[in-house]
Amino acid sequence: MTMPNLTQRLSERNRQALEAMLAVETDAKQRLARVEKLGPTALNRLAQVAQGDSGQSHHCRRLLLAVYNGPEWPLELTRLRVIDRDLQDAALVVIEWATYTGRELHEYLDDGDRLMQRFWMIETHKDED
Repeated sequence: MTMPNLTQRLSERNRQALEAMLAVETDAKQRLARVEKLGPTALNRLAQVAQGDSGQSHHCRRLLLAVYNGPEWPLELTRLRVIDRDLQDAALVVIEWATYTGRELHEYLDDGDRLMQRFWMIETHKDED
């Protein structure tokens, strides 16, 4: 009598594990859909501010460079604390989008590679000052 019970319990555990995996996959798909919807606007907002000459611009450039090339421009979370709330929200969307998308985010910007190179030069020069 224990064998059917064991088989039934294993079957139930397998069903539960499969349901949990499907729930995780569904959540990931929903998150991707959300950030793909919000991402372009958030990315453009950060890029727009990053082209300025303020402290906010500096931090936005560094956040974008971290997404562009993390090994060369590590993400410093403190930067999120010092930018305005709308820029914080945009940065978090962009960071999340970068983790889910299969494309490089600068590809979503007009001439994005050149823009990132420009930001790179600005920030490299700032570090030399």
